Amino acid sequence: MATESKDIWAELRKPVDPKAVGQLPKPTKKENPKGICTECGGYHGMPAVHLDYVGHAAVTDRLITVDPEWTWEPVALDERGLPQYDNAGGLWIRLTIGGVTRLGYGDGETPKERIGDALRNAAMRFGVALDLWSKDELESNIENPDNKNVKPSEAKPHVSETTKPVQTYVPPASKPGLINPASMDELKALLVAKSLTGDKATEYSQWIIGKDKPENESDVQGLIAALKAKS
Repeated sequence: MATESKDIWAELRKPVDPKAVGQLPKPTKKENPKGICTECGGYHGMPAVHLDYVGHAAVTDRLITVDPEWTWEPVALDERGLPQYDNAGGLWIRLTIGGVTRLGYGDGETPKERIGDALRNAAMRFGVALDLWSKDELESNIENPDNKNVKPSEAKPHVSETTKPVQTYVPPASKPGLINPASMDELKALLVAKSLTGDKATEYSQWIIGKDKPENESDVQGLIAALKAKS
């Protein structure tokens, strides 16, 4: 249990590092077609709303800092002794911090996503990044503004379709160093579709064009052609 000299409840409410606050895209419908998002740059179902959130690693770091003996456990176990999901595929957990236990709920496509979501949800009930879960200003933040987290959605205003700058493509014949943004979007989508991301994408690029990443339109087109031919 955390030492009594530390006010762990006040520590839990402190804002997290702004660098740890990101935006999580949530498609308006599960069946929305996927594409490259002009707002976050990610590849996901669109249209989508973007929610401010703190990842489970940052939440876990906060819990360890305030109470090194914190624990969590699933509310129910299945016949194999593994966490039992509810009928909707979600996971209920008990999170204990400083001797106090509260419930949390998580969902997602994989067990890892469900656990991470459940930890964030349960930690929120202890005040960790609480304001990021609310669209409205919290009364506690008005009284204690130092507890307010920096929200990317407020720091970076949304660019509407009518005000979005137009990208002009200059053919590589005149400026060989330029890359057509539309070609790059197509390449990124193909890499994701072929499960080639991160180090795998770098290795594939090296194999096809001899470079870690494309440097001009010709490189991009070469990778696109190779990916389309890849079974």
